[in-house]
Amino acid sequence: MGCTCSRATPTTAEPTPTTIDISQEQRSKIKTPIEFSIQNENEEAQIIAFVNQSLEQDREDEYFVDIIDADPEAYNKAFVEQRQHAIDNQAYRSLIESWHFESLQQLTSAIKILSKNKPLIDCYWIIFYWIILNIEYDSVTYFSTNRANQSAKNVFLTKKGICDGYVNIYKYLCDHVKLPCKIVRGYSKGYGFDVRVDAPSEADHVWNAVQINQYWYLVEATWGAGILNDQKVFKRELNSYYFFPRPEQMIYHHLPENDRWQLLRKAVSMKQFLQMPNIQPAYFEFNLELIYPSHQPYVQLLPNKAYALVLVRAPEDVSLIADLKIHDEKVEGGHQVIHDQKRDLYCCFFAPNSAGKYKINIYAKRTTEETDRHSSAITLKLDIEEMPNSVISYPQTWKVFLDLQLKVISPLYVHLIRLEKGQAMAEILIETPDDVELLGRLINDEEDEIEGGHQVYYDATRHCWACCFAPNADGMFKAVIMAKKKSDKGLYNSAVAFSIDAKDIPKPSMSYPETWQLFHDLHLKVLSPIGTHIIRLDDGEAFAEIAIQTPDDVELLGKLTNREKGDVRGGHQVYYDRERHYWQCRFAPNSDGIFKADIMAKRKSSQGLYTSAVAFKIAAKDIPTTPLSYPQTWQLFYDLDLKIIAPINSSTVIWPDHAAYVEVQMQTPDDVDLLCKIMFNCVEKENQTLTQFDHEKKQWQLLFASQETGLHQLSIFARRRVDTTKKFNSVAEFDLNVTNLDNPLTLPFTYGKFGENHCRIYEPLSGILEKNAVVPFKCVIPDAKDVKLQIDSHWIDTEGYRDSIFQTEVKIGSKDVVIYAKYEEGNNYDALIKYSVH
Repeated sequence: MGCTCSRATPTTAEPTPTTIDISQEQRSKIKTPIEFSIQNENEEAQIIAFVNQSLEQDREDEYFVDIIDADPEAYNKAFVEQRQHAIDNQAYRSLIESWHFESLQQLTSAIKILSKNKPLIDCYWIIFYWIILNIEYDSVTYFSTNRANQSAKNVFLTKKGICDGYVNIYKYLCDHVKLPCKIVRGYSKGYGFDVRVDAPSEADHVWNAVQINQYWYLVEATWGAGILNDQKVFKRELNSYYFFPRPEQMIYHHLPENDRWQLLRKAVSMKQFLQMPNIQPAYFEFNLELIYPSHQPYVQLLPNKAYALVLVRAPEDVSLIADLKIHDEKVEGGHQVIHDQKRDLYCCFFAPNSAGKYKINIYAKRTTEETDRHSSAITLKLDIEEMPNSVISYPQTWKVFLDLQLKVISPLYVHLIRLEKGQAMAEILIETPDDVELLGRLINDEEDEIEGGHQVYYDATRHCWACCFAPNADGMFKAVIMAKKKSDKGLYNSAVAFSIDAKDIPKPSMSYPETWQLFHDLHLKVLSPIGTHIIRLDDGEAFAEIAIQTPDDVELLGKLTNREKGDVRGGHQVYYDRERHYWQCRFAPNSDGIFKADIMAKRKSSQGLYTSAVAFKIAAKDIPTTPLSYPQTWQLFYDLDLKIIAPINSSTVIWPDHAAYVEVQMQTPDDVDLLCKIMFNCVEKENQTLTQFDHEKKQWQLLFASQETGLHQLSIFARRRVDTTKKFNSVAEFDLNVTNLDNPLTLPFTYGKFGENHCRIYEPLSGILEKNAVVPFKCVIPDAKDVKLQIDSHWIDTEGYRDSIFQTEVKIGSKDVVIYAKYEEGNNYDALIKYSVH
């Protein structure tokens, strides 16, 4: 904090310089030539040459000073450990925090008791901690022309003070417990400090100096108590750095009037003090090294560049961030921090956006700390009188951007992408190593994510990632690109972000369906709907249709899920339309609400599973009372040009009350045969299906008769007659929920020739005949030369076959009844139908 102090009593004693063997001097901290890496290799050599030339000039500068403590032994290991032990002593803190005294006499008595037989460091700390805990910085007095009484007594009573008050009460308490203490007058780089051209006319700050053995140490209780924030309000915040700070560090922000109180080997002049960079305690805490600029409080634009550069070396476990401010407001896109991991060197670039006086801030923290809070470490000035012709800015980047070696290909040197005059989307190109994958996110000013606002994929043609972002309205948006290694099972982390200023966005706005990398790897293309991620179903619309174009060696599969991520059974139908040369993907919600239409893909040659490729959102409203649903179908269903006649628009076959069986009706080309099966609990049931052909309607009848209540699967198979394998393959599947069974039915057994010859049974449909009963038979058996019955293993000649109709009435014996037909000359008959006898 700043403090324009009143004149305090000058000190009467001064520290005596210590004689030191020159051979034991610390090495000079002159900067050596450096190397570093930045993303733009063309600029790297130029910048390195300029920086190293500047460092060489610094060494020759008349104002350069090598800062070394007067006696490094003053801060030996034992002293440093004892200081830290006193600071960390919780017993001290707890007791001091419990004190509530009404007079200075009571306070000094308590300090004497607590300090008795304690190391001197502890005694000085006890006083320091009480002041920090109880005295509030008087910001009202500081910003006014009327100075309040800063005597120790008045500061104690009001519990407020400025720098005079802090040093006066610290000295008062030290004097009353017989501890050596002096007041040091000087100059500080506190609140409101700016780089001055001329030296100040008089001292503006005071602090304390104390003695332990033959060494003198500095104490800055004012700055140790807290800070003044941007609203000029004091915020109490203990900073133990200012309890015995090292002189070689203190000199960066405190310059005594009397050179001897610098406690340095070689005194720093006012000119040198003003030329030193503005460095905060965190700089020393994190062991940072300001490489460039090395000995000045300001930085300039690099020659012929639109940006300035600051180089900072940091330990491996320290991370840096930065910002650029003008009029105390951050300049968006005004900075970029690149970490050269090989050299632990941070390259901090700063790009002003107009003429003016800027402030550069660099912050640090340990990488092991869970908090995101960084502490201010370096503050520099950047004055721009005239802007260069080309103004640049930087997108926001995170550590992972550098760690994973990402590179922005386009747009370059901008943080803000402007969309105007009907532009619907912005494209960002990112280059990555092969083992890195990206993800995107678009958010608005209210931090809400824009659904369907991004599409991020690897473009194999351009050998980079294409990151597309489509705002849904006019306004400001943030396009965030996240990254991770492909082998990493963890989450994606933010890597780089651009701002988007959208004006005159088309209405309706463009949006993207959700896509996975497979969509682009397999060269899929959405033909319809275009430019949207959401399909709205209104006014009784029952389904959504999506058209996808694919290479010939790719096949698709679909899935419809509701808001609770439950599968909608019968909610999708996906097939390749050979006439239109693309895939028809239909999705039918089963109620009003929000659904997700997921389209999966794989190469036909792949033995693996289908993987998600693209997904659309469906907003369903006023869905029909009886919603549309699809039976499960296979591509062969469409390749064979099959058609379901009944049930219509349903994945489920309804079981009527008192029914013995249900029927599925299908049309096929003349050269296609069908077959059906019924499954219950994943077990195929025998004699519960009948596949026959209705010649009058030119369609197949598929009968299913159950003998158990519950959910069944009705499977339908097909083949072309010319298929040499004679193998039937799946084409469709329905659900059947049997709710009641009044008259369970067993259907007749049919042989292969029955279906091949398009036969049909009118009666009897029961596959079990009663012994000795007289039973009428009526069947359609097309184009046979003869039809015979076999009863009790005896051939029965009938006159009942005429015009492809077999109709007769016979008495049943005790064994199976089989109907045969002859289709060629000779004595060979083919079995068609078999009934059992009970």
